[in-house]
Order: sequence, then structure tokens, then C-alpha cells
Amino acid sequence: MATILCYGDSLTWGSIPNGGRYPKHLRWPSMLNDLLGHHHEVINFGLPGRTTLWNDPFLEGRNGLAYLQAALETFGPVDTLILMLGTNDLKRHFNVGTYEAAKGIEKLIDKARMPNTHGFSSPNLVVVAPPNILSPMGSLAANFDGAIEKSQHFHQHYQDMAIHNKCLFLNSAGILQPSEVDGVHLDSHANKQLAHALFSLLKDKIKP
Repeated sequence: MATILCYGDSLTWGSIPNGGRYPKHLRWPSMLNDLLGHHHEVINFGLPGRTTLWNDPFLEGRNGLAYLQAALETFGPVDTLILMLGTNDLKRHFNVGTYEAAKGIEKLIDKARMPNTHGFSSPNLVVVAPPNILSPMGSLAANFDGAIEKSQHFHQHYQDMAIHNKCLFLNSAGILQPSEVDGVHLDSHANKQLAHALFSLLKDKIKP
């Protein structure tokens, strides 16, 4: 049995565009578990607002780097770690771009590969470049002011960083886009597309 930990933000947690949370079976980690088989365990550890490594002055506990080691110990040993973060890094008050988000993911990779006191092996790593942001709507419009153009560069910086760090890589913008309802979050079809793309990437790399 393999343990796959999905470490992400609201796109992993299962936020419904414009509010609410999808039932478990419509979130992509659950769909991935269905595809891989339930002798494996796919853990959804998404959290709305989570960043790669920035402390959000308006949301407590959203620094991804600060909580990764605890997550790996809590759910360990973890065979595969899927990192899908960076969208929230583009919020206006952080004033950074996708290059800095990719460097944040690199710090998470380093953390995941550090020796631990339990003797757990380092997990295999999958880096998912977040989808491009469309026109943010409603309450998201001010938060993500200027983020549309920045998000176009996720693919480039994340792929370069993933190759350099010998990680599996998936460009989600190549297979899906956010819902037009709010321009950021995924509809149920996009969740399904992401689950299938990750299954194709992982199916031959996870022991039966």
C-alpha cells in the first residue's frame, strides 16, 4: 500500500467557486484514490489560503513550509508527496510573482528530503504548476489584482525548478482552467481532469 500526501491550498481542499466545499467524492485527491485503488491511501491535506512559505497577515497558519514537516510526520511514512501551491502567493499583499513561488516550492522540496527522527524514507515528489488565473470575480478581484499576468509564468518557473530538483512535474494549465464563476477555483470537471492527469503520471511509479 502506498501513501500519497496531497499538500496544497483551496484547489486541493475542494473549494467550490464562489463558496462552499465539494463533497469528498468530487475533490481531485479522492478521485485519484479511486483511480489508483483503495489499497492505496491518498490524503487530502489542502488548506484554503495556504502559501508556499509566506506568512499571511490576514489568515493564520497558512505558511506551507512551517507545517510540512509536521504533516509528513503525522501521515508518514509518505511514499509520494504532491505539492500544488503558489496561487495564493500571487495575492496582492505579498507582492511576489511565480519565480518567487517556485523558489518557495524548492524550499518545500528541501524540507521534504531532510532526514527525520523516525527513519522514514524521503517521499517521491510531484510538483504541480497551478492553473492560470482567469478574471477573478467578486471578493477575489481585489485579492488577486495583477495576478492574471503573473500566473501565465507558473509553467516556466515550476518546470525549470522541478527538473533541477529531479521531481516529477505536471503543468495543470496544460489540461484545465479555473471556473469562469470566480476565475480561481476548479469546477468538478477540472477536478476530474487533474485526477486523471496525476493518475497517468503516477500509475507506473506506485507499487501495486
